[in-house]
Amino acid sequence: MVLIKDGAIADDPYVAFEGAQSIDPGQAVSVSLADWQADREAIRAQDAPVALRLPNDAAMEDIAGDLPEFAAIIVEFPTFSDGRAFSQARQLREQFGYQGEIRAVGHVIRDQYLFLHRCGVNAIEVADEKALAAWNTAMNEFSLFYQRTVDRRTPVSALRGRVSGSVS
Repeated sequence: MVLIKDGAIADDPYVAFEGAQSIDPGQAVSVSLADWQADREAIRAQDAPVALRLPNDAAMEDIAGDLPEFAAIIVEFPTFSDGRAFSQARQLREQFGYQGEIRAVGHVIRDQYLFLHRCGVNAIEVADEKALAAWNTAMNEFSLFYQRTVDRRTPVSALRGRVSGSVS
């Protein structure tokens, strides 16, 4: 897998933490929600960046108090047709003010890249590094939007008033 972060290929600093294992001091780790809940103190004791892997059925309210502890939140797309991780990303940004990396993993396709970004995702794992140009092209396929989101682009309804000189 290749990591695209903020539009460029990036190194993934995290190694997977699997249960009660020893971690090299200072090593950035990614942990499942279950492992975080079970081994939180041991993980904190490592004094290293932590990425939390969230199942797409996790409630954001359950982790809200721990958000400052995570350098990254990894939202999972187990199937193409299950978009709950879009909502998780948007909640993290808008409702809880999370400023760290939000990474999408799993069954995500290029056509979703712009919409992931609009929901607050700034990193994505993709299978093919050679497809970076195509993924980045997806970010510019649409220039007008109807909804406000975390990317703060002006929606069409606000633009209409500017063009016609009237207020909508």
